[in-house]
Formats: sequence, C-alpha cells, structure tokens
Amino acid sequence: MVHVVLIGGGLWGLICCGCLWRWDAREHRLPNRWTGLLALGGFVTAGVVCLLAGTVSALIGAVLGAAGYALSMGVLRLLSRGQLGMGDVKLAVGLGAYTGLWGLGVTAVAALLGVVLGGLAALGAVVLGRARIDSSLPYGPPMMLGAFGALVLAAT
Repeated sequence: MVHVVLIGGGLWGLICCGCLWRWDAREHRLPNRWTGLLALGGFVTAGVVCLLAGTVSALIGAVLGAAGYALSMGVLRLLSRGQLGMGDVKLAVGLGAYTGLWGLGVTAVAALLGVVLGGLAALGAVVLGRARIDSSLPYGPPMMLGAFGALVLAAT
C-alpha cells in the first residue's frame, strides 16, 4: 500500500512540476498556487507513508529536506541581491519535501544537481547567443530536473 501512495504522490508532484515548468519558462515566475500544491503533495505523501508504515521518519525527512533546501535557497537569494526569485525559494520547499522523503542526502544531491544544471543551461544559452551574461533566466526547470535526477539516482 505504501508503494501506491508513493506513486500517487509522485504523479501529483509531476503534474505540479509540469505546470510550474511551463509558467517559469514562459513568464519567469512560479505561481504561489502551484508551489504550494507541490509542497502540500510532498507533505501529505510523507504523512500518509508514516501512517501506513508506523514510523515518523519519512515525515521528519520531508520537513527537514524542505526546510534545508528552502533555507539554502533563501541564503542564495540574499547573496544574489534578488537575482534569484522568491518563487525559486518556495519551489525548494516542495522539492525538498519530496526528496527529503527519501533522505537528506537525496535533497543535497537534488540541490547540487540543480545548481550544475542551471549553470550549464545558462552557459549554453550564452554560447548559443540566446542570452547575455547579465540576462535573467528561469531557474525553476533546472531545480526540478535536479530533484528528478536525485530521485532517479536514489531509486537505482
């Protein structure tokens, strides 16, 4: 039964991420409604897993993953003087909840992959002439890819 909950929660997360990706790619913003629904899905999934498994470890991991990822993105937002949007910080809550469900190491890998993929996307856009060094680029899609990649690595 836990697997069914994880699959359902994962599908919810994919739907939310698909909508968020589309918004960020088109408008360079992440709507609160969708970042909130993503976070809610992660916490509900963790809570139901805990009820079915009779342990609180999944919920603790989701809370710590969400808090740690959001805190690190908040610090990056401050250091970047607003170049990193608040939507990206809110996105980190949901991604951290989903990845934290599998362990804090998975959340750390997700964050690292997001930074690497975001940097590669920015470099590629500059090299291809689609952006300048001072251009604003959406960071949500690399964050989502990083989380997805970390979850795939954790499952293998």
